[in-house]
Amino acid sequence: MVIPIILTETISTKSVTPKPEKTSETLSGTVSIWHSFDESQLPALVQIITDFQVDHPDVLFDVLYIPVQDIKTRFEQEVNEGRGPTILLGPAEWGPSLLDAGHIVNVSDVISNALANSLNQPALSSARYKNKFTGIPYAIQGVVLFRNKEIITIDPTTFEELTTLAQASTQGEIIGTILDRSFLLSGGHLLGLGGQFSDKAGNPAFNNQKGQDWIQLLKDFELAGPTDSNSDQDLQAFKEGKVGWIIDGTWNTPTLIESIGVENLTIDTWPAYSEGALSGFVFSDQLFISSSAKNDHLAASQEFIKHFLSPQSQSLLAKIGLIPAVTDVPILNIGSSELIAQSIKALAGGSAYPILLNFNDYRINLEIALKSIFEENIPAETALQIAEESIQNSLKQTQIPASPTP
Repeated sequence: MVIPIILTETISTKSVTPKPEKTSETLSGTVSIWHSFDESQLPALVQIITDFQVDHPDVLFDVLYIPVQDIKTRFEQEVNEGRGPTILLGPAEWGPSLLDAGHIVNVSDVISNALANSLNQPALSSARYKNKFTGIPYAIQGVVLFRNKEIITIDPTTFEELTTLAQASTQGEIIGTILDRSFLLSGGHLLGLGGQFSDKAGNPAFNNQKGQDWIQLLKDFELAGPTDSNSDQDLQAFKEGKVGWIIDGTWNTPTLIESIGVENLTIDTWPAYSEGALSGFVFSDQLFISSSAKNDHLAASQEFIKHFLSPQSQSLLAKIGLIPAVTDVPILNIGSSELIAQSIKALAGGSAYPILLNFNDYRINLEIALKSIFEENIPAETALQIAEESIQNSLKQTQIPASPTP
């Protein structure tokens, strides 16, 4: 499906603001945007463009919808031939390969100190690669701690408090908490405890005391209640109103609202544990600038990106269900505004999902390690050692150049 080109004349005529006299500072050129917004989200993008053209009526816009499964490949093909958009909207994980291939440019010059400080810091970290910025995050999602307020009324400050409250709330069919130990939903805790997956040389760095602390935390989950891994049993029980806390992704917020009601659902900040805190992976969608953007088109695209990250534009994204990447955004007249605000706060305490080119090797081997520890009773030090050796072998075979952890 192709969204028709948005003509500047059509959009700008909606504004009552007089067109300013052209000066040397007046922006011109064309901003070409490729995106995968669905039909319910597209009006927000149109409104953001409309607002921008009030101040910059000489900038034209060419907006094209491409399905998410096709957009990256098509973008690479077009840029290779000197064409394509000036701005690409896509997930942070695309950044390293696109930058290495020369398909996008370093956007460090666009990120002022004020803008950097206003953004979700884990999301900003996921844009950093080889001391450059592949893009700028505009929306985020991630792993959080959901609570059913009908079962548990208190936001815990420590894991010990969570454990005590969960135990006290477990009665009959009601379970205080079911905490997930799959890698996607538990890997962020390693970072929250001060650990890391790889060092600056790109070598595995989890097989140490911090890694042992991470495994101990996951073992301590059993003190709070039953655990889960790679199944939807915890999610289903929560939707049925039988569980007080679960760890899951913000992408499931709409279905949880539908199941237990927006008035009963809340998102807690991560509780402290030992010398750190629990934490969840943060994923971001970013604005990438194509290497084919030149001259006036590049300048207009850079200015539009700044506008896209303004509080006004970010509020429009919140109205279509996206979680803004800017942390201080007024969120009004939205049925789930409180949950969006809670998501922003909770994800600020999250950890960037690593964008290492070879991180899939880490994910696979650490998932195997967790399974061997908790299902086969393999000692943690043995499982982590095996995972490290497997990743090292994969790195040698693929010969991927080492790159620093975001």
